[in-house]
Amino acid sequence: MDADRLSEEKLAERASVTVERIRELVDLGILQPRAGWYSRADVMHVRVVEGLETKGIDRRDVASALASGHLSLGYLESTGRRFPRSELTFSQLGEGLGVGVETLQRLYTAFGLASPEPGEHVREEDLPILKAIPVLFGAGVGEGEVLRAVHVWAESARRVAQFQTYYFHHTVERPFRDRGLRDNDAFEAAIREVGLRMGHSGEDMLSWLFRRHSEVFLTEHQFEHVETALDEAAIRTRAPRGVEAAAFADVSGYTRLTEEAGDERAADISLTLGHFVNEVAAQHGGEVVKLIGDGVHFHFRDPADAVRASLEIVERVGPRGLPPTHIGVNAGPMIYDAGDYFGRTVNIAARIAAQASANQVFVGEDLVRCVRPRGFRLVELGPFDLKGIARPVVLYEARGDADE
Repeated sequence: MDADRLSEEKLAERASVTVERIRELVDLGILQPRAGWYSRADVMHVRVVEGLETKGIDRRDVASALASGHLSLGYLESTGRRFPRSELTFSQLGEGLGVGVETLQRLYTAFGLASPEPGEHVREEDLPILKAIPVLFGAGVGEGEVLRAVHVWAESARRVAQFQTYYFHHTVERPFRDRGLRDNDAFEAAIREVGLRMGHSGEDMLSWLFRRHSEVFLTEHQFEHVETALDEAAIRTRAPRGVEAAAFADVSGYTRLTEEAGDERAADISLTLGHFVNEVAAQHGGEVVKLIGDGVHFHFRDPADAVRASLEIVERVGPRGLPPTHIGVNAGPMIYDAGDYFGRTVNIAARIAAQASANQVFVGEDLVRCVRPRGFRLVELGPFDLKGIARPVVLYEARGDADE
């Protein structure tokens, strides 16, 4: 018998439904057997319809949409696939790895995935990842620290995956809808002409970027170990660390911009500002930490570099087609964790930014005490009451040497 030809009974078995359900789907026109035989694609179609019913979409409504041509099951087939399961249950895997099933469940929660049942069979693709985790435990890394690292990786991947779907719908599919295609037809055309041709480019790009960024941070980490070795050998004293700079750049008049241009345009401006700040900060040894609504949080090892970069940003936003920006900078110790910076230094920098007006760079007194101005000068403005800060903070305005 042809492997692509399935009997009614075999289709029901493969799709995990009854023969009666198969016949019902035939009556509704969802399944269309040829000479009494079904194809392997029909297995997917049955699973899709069953899956849609679990989300509250009645099979009769699916049949009506299919009949009218507004719906196609083609792009839904991937949701009907069953990923291969191993012979191991999570309880058995945990026992073999020497970790409790409760730990595996906590790992899946940290991954942002559904917590598995002890008797559930592990997906084949999950096994290599889970088998690597005990290496960390064996090295003495505590479960809490492992879960924290897993959460960072998972959150980063989740954001990329979520954005990829959003981007595909709003950007890639749009030209097809603009041609007059109905929503489902546009989606299928975008998959056929773009998605399939690009293949696994999203996964490949994520792996490539991870390798490139890892190279940068690993090189820096190795350099720090070399510095430590030279310091311990009394060959070269390592420069003290601890005073770094936090900066916040905000779009001036963002609320008015949102009202006049709309949320989407304002969001585009914020994203463009983030890209521009990242470009300038990198030229001065800094990095963007995150985008925050109408602003950008960026970080520098050298406080003087933070000031020079900030002055360049407010000077160049106009020629880049961006609205005026104001920036607050502060220096001092801060805590790094999970890709972000925290602490009093960071909080004060954000409050300082709120005091500045368009095209101004304000800095705190803590920064002034630890920099020698080169390429800029600092003009004292006096004490300011900052929200949430117990005592007034003396602020300064940074100006370029050429400014009068």
